[in-house]
Amino acid sequence: MVDSMPPINNEALVAGQMVSKPRLIPRDLRVEKKQDTVELGQQGAVSNAQAQNIVLERAMEKLRNVVQQARAELGLSDNTILDTSPEATANRIADFALGFYSQYAENNGLEDSEESRSQYAEFIGEAIGQGINEARDILTALNSLSDNVNSNIDTTHSLVQDRLDNFVANGLS
Repeated sequence: MVDSMPPINNEALVAGQMVSKPRLIPRDLRVEKKQDTVELGQQGAVSNAQAQNIVLERAMEKLRNVVQQARAELGLSDNTILDTSPEATANRIADFALGFYSQYAENNGLEDSEESRSQYAEFIGEAIGQGINEARDILTALNSLSDNVNSNIDTTHSLVQDRLDNFVANGLS
């Protein structure tokens, strides 16, 4: 028995005749000239400012998405104007936080009393304070914490605390 070796070139023996095999890479897709190549990293290293701008753009995009999602969940259309005054913001924060009191009391076996409201106000007040500090830190990192914004944050926090104190003394009324 004799095994024949396949040819080395682009030809094959088919039914006793040599025929050309098609090329695996078409000629028009082959890189034949040096200018057909792409070179990356020729502009040098990315500067700190460029890197910070990239991070800032991505953070702002994520923030826009969070705001858009929150608007949708609250049923607010894009053209709805939202009052961002310290008073309105404090009321939204306090209303949201105090809305969980009855569930907190039930979960902890508490009766509605000044003592249990005080316990809840301390608990939720710490969480609100942490959130305010985190927001302040984010704004500082973004170089967006002006004296006016900082003052508004302080006013908002103070107004939330006033609402919590009122809640402790008077309950949900």
